[in-house]
Amino acid sequence: MVTSAAATVTGTNTEVGGLRKELGFYKFYHHNTVNVLIHSVCVPTILFTTICILHRVSLPFQIMGVYLTLGHLLALRFAATYCRLHIPVGICATAILVCTLYALDAGLVGLTLKQESGIFVAAWIMQFIGHGVFEKKKPALLDSLEQSLVLAPYFILFEFLFLLGFFPKLRAELESDVTKLKLQEKRQS
Repeated sequence: MVTSAAATVTGTNTEVGGLRKELGFYKFYHHNTVNVLIHSVCVPTILFTTICILHRVSLPFQIMGVYLTLGHLLALRFAATYCRLHIPVGICATAILVCTLYALDAGLVGLTLKQESGIFVAAWIMQFIGHGVFEKKKPALLDSLEQSLVLAPYFILFEFLFLLGFFPKLRAELESDVTKLKLQEKRQS
């Protein structure tokens, strides 16, 4: 687990378990460029297909005429976590989740359960290949399943924002943290 101090980025939760620590945990397992690229495609795909599959399970109540589903609850859980960690990027992530749910609620997604499940499984297989062949490191989910599943989409969003030039200080801190942890890991081997 990453043991770096909490982030000091504006808009960031600076308590224990803050943004830098959470992203650092995930980044430690995802440093190889090819593996990150695989995850950049597969993680959003897994999130999308998971929400699609869970959207099929309706709950017995509605809000503003829309029946809530397990997909809505999952999106709410993720959005709350993301906003807790960093409000501006959390709002961005929430907007993406809301658009996904809107498309599902409006019937704009024409995938069958079989297609959703097949895409879901294929994306997971690709990620395991990324870890085994390119990263040569076990997946983060083997150390913390829930943390990995919730953080993966957020990490990918941050990687995209880093590429666009946002949060250069946080990016440098994460790179430094990972370098230090890799040295520690090497010394212990």
